[in-house]
Amino acid sequence: MRSYLIGVVACIACLYATTVNLHAQQTPDFRAVRWGLRPKEVRETETLKPSSVKREKLTYTGVPLADRTVGLDYDFNGDSLVSASYFLYTTASVTKDDIMAASAEFEALLNAKYGPGKKSLLGDVRNTVWQTPRTQINLSVGNVDRGWSLEVQYLCRVCTEGQPKAPAQTTFKPRKDIKDF
Repeated sequence: MRSYLIGVVACIACLYATTVNLHAQQTPDFRAVRWGLRPKEVRETETLKPSSVKREKLTYTGVPLADRTVGLDYDFNGDSLVSASYFLYTTASVTKDDIMAASAEFEALLNAKYGPGKKSLLGDVRNTVWQTPRTQINLSVGNVDRGWSLEVQYLCRVCTEGQPKAPAQTTFKPRKDIKDF
């Protein structure tokens, strides 16, 4: 009888863990995607066609974000999504002032969603970092390489060697739901 009860309890625990894992994995990590998705699955979530398709990267241009138009990269390790980045660079039509204004606006939106981020300065680049149980968000702005640039990068914190681990069991809810951030 005792072994029967242990078996039933073990089955219930396994079912509970499976249900929690499946539920946790259904919540998007970035935009409408989850870490570990294949490139085809990511492409199905986006309304725009990618401007560049490479083995381990999808690039989109002309992506609307907070009343601005930015670029978007999805990076894969093999067939597994491990990071995504919004980017904005100085061009003939985008100035340093545009970059700085976008940075301030994006940082305010990310602070509203995740709380105050940790700030640091590395050379001419200012970084702000936020963390959730599954994702690290980095906002970087500065004068690098060919001019001023802004990047908001989302990194998988639960992936090992490109493969997602079991989802974090911690229930996480942003302070404020802000689309696409």
